Amino acid sequence: MAAGRLILIEGMIGAGKSTTAATLAKWLASQGDDVCLYHEFADDHPIRAKAIDLLRAHFGTTAPPDVGKDGVATDASVYGLDQWARLASRCTSGRQTVILESAFLQNSVLPNFLDGVPTEEVKAVFASIESEIGPSDPLLIYLRPSDIDQAVARVHGERGAAWASQNTAYVANFPWARRRGLTGRQAIIELYRAWESMVDELLASSSCTTLLLIDPQDNWEAALERIYSAVHS
Repeated sequence: MAAGRLILIEGMIGAGKSTTAATLAKWLASQGDDVCLYHEFADDHPIRAKAIDLLRAHFGTTAPPDVGKDGVATDASVYGLDQWARLASRCTSGRQTVILESAFLQNSVLPNFLDGVPTEEVKAVFASIESEIGPSDPLLIYLRPSDIDQAVARVHGERGAAWASQNTAYVANFPWARRRGLTGRQAIIELYRAWESMVDELLASSSCTTLLLIDPQDNWEAALERIYSAVHS
């Protein structure tokens, strides 16, 4: 059995994270690896993110019992960095490959960007999590659509008007959008355009092994070959 490792699947909404994570988990299992996949909203997710609790509250889904009326856990320590260190230890000591969808960039770093904190503070959050997961030899796979406008429109179309309305309201309420007077779908499009530029900076300075895939759905077979090669490199 291969040594344990942490694999992080990241990208904007509709980038193909869930499909990629599930396909990779199935492939690793076929190779004889001990693999565990956690999708973004998994109830037993090893990483507790405030962003997920807020999303559950906003979209009216079931929230953990310790979440207050504001959508945030009453004990903020549950969101601490120590959970990342515990996860890294689990990967290395148990020789288990753990795949997380959206837990790192999308739900732990991006919320700081949305809150309008200075760029250096966003980078510091990224670096602090990287420091905790370093022992697990993390692989960060980032999926990016080349046309963000088209990607947002597609996701909103697939998930329906009610979800799209909630999504636009959620994004428009953050300081990043309010300070720029952005509302509706344009707020989401402009947000992700700005965020992808930040991601480029984060990936350039990352201590993780990183793999950036542009429009992987255009040549899914080739994208998977690159992912499999990166996993076992």
